[in-house]
Amino acid sequence: MSDQSHHQYSDDPINGFKPLSNGDGFSLPITGNDISRSQERVYGDSLMANGLALEETDEEDEEEEVDDDYVAVDHDDVNEYPYWFRRPPVHHRSKLDDLHPFVQVLTQANVDDCIAVEEAFPEQERCSREKFNYRLGRCPELCFGLFTLPILEPGQPKVRPTLVGHVIATRTSTPHVTDKAMELPADWKTERLTVVDGEAVGHDDDGSSIAIHSLAVLREHQGKQVASTLMKAYIQRIQEAAIADRIVLIAHDHLISFYESLGFENRGRSKCQFGGGGWTDLVLEFNTE
Repeated sequence: MSDQSHHQYSDDPINGFKPLSNGDGFSLPITGNDISRSQERVYGDSLMANGLALEETDEEDEEEEVDDDYVAVDHDDVNEYPYWFRRPPVHHRSKLDDLHPFVQVLTQANVDDCIAVEEAFPEQERCSREKFNYRLGRCPELCFGLFTLPILEPGQPKVRPTLVGHVIATRTSTPHVTDKAMELPADWKTERLTVVDGEAVGHDDDGSSIAIHSLAVLREHQGKQVASTLMKAYIQRIQEAAIADRIVLIAHDHLISFYESLGFENRGRSKCQFGGGGWTDLVLEFNTE
């Protein structure tokens, strides 16, 4: 494996996309636990802003004996109390939280990282170095990575983020993944578009479908919801950008239910013979009305 060099991770937009991150105080995507932490801050600010504190009482209010489990409430204030007494759920840290993850657009600077992640696949199904250079160079805005960055103690030197999982994709004009969509154009270094038998080979700038070629996670980080977190962030990003009519991919039988849980529809056996075949076509259609 090639040595990984130190590269800068820029926040500059790439083809209209800005890198996603958890710089706003959230792990990605925003979970119930994140919302809970946000609510705690909101409630604290609201109490101070309104000059109220739960332990304070109005000395002019009529005193009344009640059980410890109850609070006397003026009928005029009934509608306010559900707000003050809401309690956010207790935060339970997950294995994903321990990674301190952030999602970012990938570039050719991440080729070595992606090759390491791709080892999660059988050898015949892995993306080659040349294909990574092609896809990350031609359409980096369609390729996302989930990184982990440890919390450093004061005085510790900065470390390079570790790529934990990635989504690698290109555009295609077909409504499903084909062998030509999976191929590397022979003249990719000199030609922007290669067409064979009326179909583009590899990336098609004018394609209305996003073809996912790889969703992979480092073996040591599998089982930590990395794949589902990354795919949910990816789907949301593509849908909100309104840059495609659908996302298409191929998967083996044991992963069909995973993709169906994310909204993909099973379209039956794929004609694609990449990696030996045996794939199923899965499609996530966006509402384009």
